[in-house]
This record gives sequence, C-alpha cells and structure tokens, in this order.
Amino acid sequence: MDKLIYVVPLMAVIGLLYTYVKFKWVAKQDAGTDRMKEISTYIADGAMAFLRAEWKILGYFVVIVAILLGI
Repeated sequence: MDKLIYVVPLMAVIGLLYTYVKFKWVAKQDAGTDRMKEISTYIADGAMAFLRAEWKILGYFVVIVAILLGI
C-alpha cells in the first residue's frame, strides 16, 4: 500500500510524457489540402458554438443548484 504513494505520481508523469510525444507527432503531420483545411475550420467553428451553448446552460444549472443548496 505504501508503494502506491510512488506509483501514482509516476504513472501521472508517464501519462503526461506520452501525451506530449503524441501531441508533437500530430502537430508535425500534414494538415491536408486547402479544402480539408476549410472543412476543419467549419468543424471547429461548429464545435465552439456547441461548447458555448453547453457552458451557458451549465452556468444556469450551477447557479440554480447553488441557490437551492443555499436555501
């Protein structure tokens, strides 16, 4: 059980290193043709619109729950 104190942070560091390596690999890949870049821009814009709407609803929910818990 005492070894978990060392294993958990070690696994976290290994996970972060793996993520960094994968990020670097993806970043140096070719972005594709101009049409692919245009489509990816549309996808990114749509994803951001969705996230804005989701965070707006989540904000309302958090405020309502905080008020109810505060009563």
